Amino acid sequence: MQTLPPIILDGYMRPVVRSDVQDPDSVEDSCISDCLTYWRGQQGEAFAPRWTDFHLHELPSRTLPYILVLDVVGEPPEYVYRYWGSGHTQYHQRDYTGKKLTDMADAWSADLLTRQYNAVRDARRPVVFLNSYEGVENPLKSLRMPLSEDGAKVTHLVSFVGRQNVSESLKPLFSARA
Repeated sequence: MQTLPPIILDGYMRPVVRSDVQDPDSVEDSCISDCLTYWRGQQGEAFAPRWTDFHLHELPSRTLPYILVLDVVGEPPEYVYRYWGSGHTQYHQRDYTGKKLTDMADAWSADLLTRQYNAVRDARRPVVFLNSYEGVENPLKSLRMPLSEDGAKVTHLVSFVGRQNVSESLKPLFSARA
């Protein structure tokens, strides 16, 4: 298991104290398994499915509030939220649909997510991140999956973030900025 470095901004440690990288097949979580099974079903012979073949309405309905879809734009990559599931709004206290990742109110969160998205973009395969937060007993499980419209590079990312078991514990970690 690989660990990403801790999140430190302005000399201060942020709420994520550890981010472990795991093979998705080693994680016991029915929502992650269902999302991964769908991704693989759309993959075919390519390293990743095309966005135009990936239909969110075909994912289990219980996962949709916790799904994110990002466009990967430019070099170095910029991540823009194409779809922001409603389950994320209550924690981040805003909807980032159509916004860049760098527009996030919480710089520590944007930094962590950029590292994770870059790791998936470079690996060109699904990855689960287990994020351990200070004061939260269970890690947050995030499945990140690449999509490729051209079959050569990662053009989109789809993510399922398993907030169900850690929801109340995470709410205080995000800024109440309007």
